[in-house]
Amino acid sequence: MGENKVPPRSILNLWPIADKLLRVIYRIRPLKADGSGIICLEVRRYRGPSRVLDDGSQVKTGDTIIELHLNNAWFERRRKLGLRASQSPREFLGSFAQDLRFLAQQVASGRFGDITALHGTTLLHVAARRLGFQVDELPDTLWKKGAHFYTVGLMQVYHLRGDEVPGFKDKSWELKEIWLSRATLLTQYSPKHS
Repeated sequence: MGENKVPPRSILNLWPIADKLLRVIYRIRPLKADGSGIICLEVRRYRGPSRVLDDGSQVKTGDTIIELHLNNAWFERRRKLGLRASQSPREFLGSFAQDLRFLAQQVASGRFGDITALHGTTLLHVAARRLGFQVDELPDTLWKKGAHFYTVGLMQVYHLRGDEVPGFKDKSWELKEIWLSRATLLTQYSPKHS
């Protein structure tokens, strides 16, 4: 069960600064050059233990993977238009699927080299599963607790305003790990299959 610790509003002003700093440190950039998509990414080496994904694909230590992040500017643009992501899960899923199709084209063209899989950690794992991602539990570590606290804060600042969404603070937001193999990305999202 996820913890319900929502950062106090007084310190949430620091989240955009921390987010920008982390994006620079980890070289997280928008998938689309104009920044219009919902996906940001970082290309990196996988440092965990070797694992076999549900489709049989293997991810080994040292493999190149794409770490997925949400593009918070996408949510900010929607808010300026008076729209809230919480009111339109269909739009959120549609935008993410559209970006996955674009990403599949980029991966197929070799833009990111020989990537093995897409990876992420998210509170929105139900939506990720609907998009074809494998969802796994994360071990209960200090890193998970810190990442959970930070991610809930990001959701409150950019995605869902806790004071505007009934039950936000009562909902159990559990951080989980998501995976999508290169093979599944290309099978499900390449133009000839969509």
